[in-house]
Amino acid sequence: MGVFTLYAIKSAICLAVLYLPFTLLLRRETFFAFNRIGLLLIIGLSLVVPFLNIPLWDFSLDRLLEQQRQAVIEVGMPVIAAGERTSAVHQEATGGSVWNWAHLLVFTYIIGLVICLVIKGRQLFRLLRFIPSGCLWTDRHDGATVYCHAGELGAFSWMRSIVVGEDNSAPDSPVMLHEMTHVRHRHSWDALLVALVEVLQWFNPCIWMLDISLREIHEYEADDAVLRRGITARNYQLLLIKNAVRGSHYAFANAFNHSLLKKRITMMMKKKSSKWARMRLLYVVPATMIVLGAFASHHFVRQTTSLGDVGGSPAPHVDVVEPSSSPKAAVVDQSNFKENEDVGNMEQENAVSDEKSEVSDTPMLAPMPIDMQPDTGVVKNVNGKQVYEVADVMPEYPGGIKELLAFLQQNVRYPKIAQEYGVQGRYVVGFCVSSKGKITDVEITSKPEGEALADIVVVSYSNTADSLAVSKRINQAKAREAMEEEALRVVKTMPDWKPGMVDGKPVNCHFNLPITFKLN
Repeated sequence: MGVFTLYAIKSAICLAVLYLPFTLLLRRETFFAFNRIGLLLIIGLSLVVPFLNIPLWDFSLDRLLEQQRQAVIEVGMPVIAAGERTSAVHQEATGGSVWNWAHLLVFTYIIGLVICLVIKGRQLFRLLRFIPSGCLWTDRHDGATVYCHAGELGAFSWMRSIVVGEDNSAPDSPVMLHEMTHVRHRHSWDALLVALVEVLQWFNPCIWMLDISLREIHEYEADDAVLRRGITARNYQLLLIKNAVRGSHYAFANAFNHSLLKKRITMMMKKKSSKWARMRLLYVVPATMIVLGAFASHHFVRQTTSLGDVGGSPAPHVDVVEPSSSPKAAVVDQSNFKENEDVGNMEQENAVSDEKSEVSDTPMLAPMPIDMQPDTGVVKNVNGKQVYEVADVMPEYPGGIKELLAFLQQNVRYPKIAQEYGVQGRYVVGFCVSSKGKITDVEITSKPEGEALADIVVVSYSNTADSLAVSKRINQAKAREAMEEEALRVVKTMPDWKPGMVDGKPVNCHFNLPITFKLN
């Protein structure tokens, strides 16, 4: 639901950027059908643009095409293998889920959406129930159903239904001509679309303003159609004044006296706008480009440090961040807990590992505060040696974290076969930093589900499609193995670390290194 809330916010911003210039440039013009199309175009763009991800700030077409499928490698920092004990401590500290401003925003949006949906549903139900109830007679006229009610009723229409009073039920009356125009031009569908967008963007004042603008245009368009039928403007204006005291009180309906009377009369008397004034709608083009560029993902816009071309494929990059230094602070992979904003003293700093690269917006890890550290102890025996999960002084890569990040950026490669077949996955490499600083016991401790190459039985198929499907599965399995081998290779090639210390003596310590291969 958080993604849907973010979409609604982006859509509201887009609609505001596109609609507000319309109120200044086109709202008072007399080409009503054109203005109606313009408003519907603005609504459509506000719903579609947030889905698009086009980096308009980079005008190099080659670069744009290259980055449409960019290989990204995310590398979290080495994580202590704290096991169930650390997980329990973290769960107790975070309470399973952290209530923060983001949750409050989503919760508020959902409440508003539900309330608005209930109100709109109730209004539509009242309208549909009233149309046929208590009518004197019904008739079919030019594809519309006319419902005649007793008394002086304010006329209105909805879809292909027209509700009028006895005094305006004649087919050639101005009121009937007005409402028939609403039916022929399908104005009710516009009202329904705007109502749905109002539910989606209930917090956006611009959509409610647009609703008023569109309904005014509907009335202007219907009034213009009546005047074109030969009815004099003076007589028609007197009829408007006479019916001004009548009201339909139905939000969805296209009422004969819906808009402000003064605006409608003023628009009838206004000189026709120049056809060149329509060119003002072209402002939508630069406005759309602005919101497109603003909503483009940072994965496309930012420059990234190249890890080298892999057989002509797009160059992957390593997405990493640097945790803040803290004495005796155990580093924890943020994928194990995504909500850490309320945990005290938890800092997230982005490491700039190259002058041409920009930092990741989403940190992969964060340091565990001191009060959450498990006690020093042995996690397991590996090959007859004791391996600690936490030491008094934790092992350190030579040169510190920034040098480790630089090493990973220079050495990690996204396998070409995995890029070709669109294979992605997250691998966790477990390794031990020995008491002499050597990297030992390297193994994959976690990997994505999928068929291994040995699990696929190759048989002969007479059907070519079946043969191709088996071949694709085999290549995908090879791609997974290639990613697994790459993850192991990088860890095995790391130089010796500075060993961890317990009671002043070097000890063996175990770490996990998460590596995620993904394609944008």
